[in-house]
Amino acid sequence: MRLTILPLLLSLTVSSIAQAQPGQATAEHLFPQSTIAFASFPDPPAALSIILDHPLRQKVEGMDAWQQATQQQQYRAFLTGRKMFEIQMDRDWRAAVEALSAGGIAVGFDPATEGVAAVMRGSDAEVMETFRAKLLELLRLNQDLDVGEYRGITTYQLDRNKSGVAVVKDWLVITNKGELGKFIIDRILDEAGAEDSLASNPQFQAAVKDRSPDAALWGFLDVETMRQVPNISEALERQSENPGVELILGGIQSAFRETPWLSAEITLSPEHAGLSFTTPLESDWIPEERVWFFGPDANGKAPRLPELDGTLMTLAAYRNVSEMWMRAGDLFDENMNDQLAEADSSLTTLFAGRDFGEDILGSFEPEIGFIAARQSFEDILPSPAIRLPSFALVLRMREPETMARELRRTFQSMIGFFNVIGAMEGRPQLEMDMEQIDDAQLVTSFYVPEEDERESTRAGILFNFSPSVAFRGDYCVVSSTADLARELSTAKDDGNRVHETANTLINLNADVLRDVLHNNREQLISQNMLEDGNTRDEAAAQIDLLLELIGYLKSGGLTLNSLDQRLQLQFDLTLDAMGR
Repeated sequence: MRLTILPLLLSLTVSSIAQAQPGQATAEHLFPQSTIAFASFPDPPAALSIILDHPLRQKVEGMDAWQQATQQQQYRAFLTGRKMFEIQMDRDWRAAVEALSAGGIAVGFDPATEGVAAVMRGSDAEVMETFRAKLLELLRLNQDLDVGEYRGITTYQLDRNKSGVAVVKDWLVITNKGELGKFIIDRILDEAGAEDSLASNPQFQAAVKDRSPDAALWGFLDVETMRQVPNISEALERQSENPGVELILGGIQSAFRETPWLSAEITLSPEHAGLSFTTPLESDWIPEERVWFFGPDANGKAPRLPELDGTLMTLAAYRNVSEMWMRAGDLFDENMNDQLAEADSSLTTLFAGRDFGEDILGSFEPEIGFIAARQSFEDILPSPAIRLPSFALVLRMREPETMARELRRTFQSMIGFFNVIGAMEGRPQLEMDMEQIDDAQLVTSFYVPEEDERESTRAGILFNFSPSVAFRGDYCVVSSTADLARELSTAKDDGNRVHETANTLINLNADVLRDVLHNNREQLISQNMLEDGNTRDEAAAQIDLLLELIGYLKSGGLTLNSLDQRLQLQFDLTLDAMGR
């Protein structure tokens, strides 16, 4: 069997800063100052322990899908290669990997030499020397080697891809460029300090200050240098083709036009996994056409949303959509601007001649909330065969009395319009009602079922909806269902209306997601059979596996923070080791 150790090593080295002893070089000291991309994996054994010793591991390995995967030829080949590695290292593969990477792993790219290098620090020089001898034996099984020497260090060049490998003291060095390899070897042998190394790069020094001590993986990118690449600079200046993408990422694109660096880090624990990206942010970097995204002085904050039972997802963000709409000419390409102009004309007509961007969107505060929640259809007939979550927009009005009246009239007109179109297409009609609950006013509607559908538990998808609007004080709720509108319009207001730091917050409740999918299990199985051509048993197994995997999650989230001249995008995943 052909086995090359280099791909195995590269797959293990996502990268890392080594944990140095006093007087010894660390990974950031080994790479040139001109390095523009660097990643560090400071404690691989600790991360490996979290993954391999996690309580979920046994549950995953007990799944039928895992058992089937382990019968595949690719997995058997992997086991064979792993066994050969253990024989060569004369120890269990995990113990060998932990010994080889005890001091960390790192990888970097240096455009000055056009070189990529990975370095890995072992527990001691003896371990790495043993590994060097075993590595040489393995490599000779597969290809001819060019053996060389540099400063008394034996180097090996692989004919096939010109990659070089060397062991220097307790370091393993792998690179595709000899010049970069020599620089790294010099730094290890001379135990050099920060001069002329990545550690002396001002951008790197600024980025590393934000690194968490708990980071399992940390990376650095010199964005200022990357912007000199024509394709990248053009992409950052390009106008958007999609308003949805602009709403989510537009401000980040503007930040990347000016920011000098980007750092990224991954944190791991048995209960949590996090991924974050951080860049500097100055308010004067934000062009006038993108102030709508961050707010004045880049200080716009997301609103706080009520906590409801059965919440599937919440999204809260600062977005001055009125300003975005009126700045469309600067933000979007010609084709999208034509579509927006057409939409603006239709919406202006719908709102009785009032300009949609300035008069309608401009009458709302820039804090926007969106909530999706699981619906309960207990004791409700007719109930739909496909059971969708309810969802609602939560907005604040600048002129509540005037705008509430306008929105009520517009909502009633829209229901009438839907009924006309529905009658033409043979759909059920909507009936409206008015409610007053304390100081909240609601305008609700619901679909009237046909006589033969009144007791149905397999009714059409329209019966997921009862479009409604609600008003309380300066709050406006536009909801897909009357129940959610009632809950939101009567929820307690604690008075603290905005988040302390977040520009954008997204949270997903995995328990509720699983319940929503479980309620639609039969429909998902049918869809799988139609789309993938599976038998019912095969489709059911795939859907049940999906539900089981989701059961091991608690929640997921995204947070975009703008604080202390930093922009941070954070992704979080919380695990449930017990599962459901």
